[in-house]
Amino acid sequence: EAFGTFLLVLTIFGLTEDANAGRPSNTITPLFIGLTVSSIIWLIAPLTQAGLNPARDFGPRLVTWLFGWGDAAFPDRCGGFFWVYILAPIAGGLIAALLEPVMKRFTTKD
Repeated sequence: EAFGTFLLVLTIFGLTEDANAGRPSNTITPLFIGLTVSSIIWLIAPLTQAGLNPARDFGPRLVTWLFGWGDAAFPDRCGGFFWVYILAPIAGGLIAALLEPVMKRFTTKD
């Protein structure tokens, strides 16, 4: 989940920032973002169902738990769902957000 979110956020930064040389036009950028999401889902879905967004996982879990499904919503007592589906995507997005300016600093020609 962290790796998938990292790739998605880094791709979005690269495709949407005007300062990036060689980026596609704004009319085709959504296609590339969609292809990136499709590729990440294809890669990660067999492992963790490719949540990529904590809200997509936690919201349904919370509603399921509130309606009394208990163990179906939170199947493990160790909180594995928290680490994989909530914390990992947040960490992946943060790492991409912190790494993007560093990458830009090393790739600009002065």
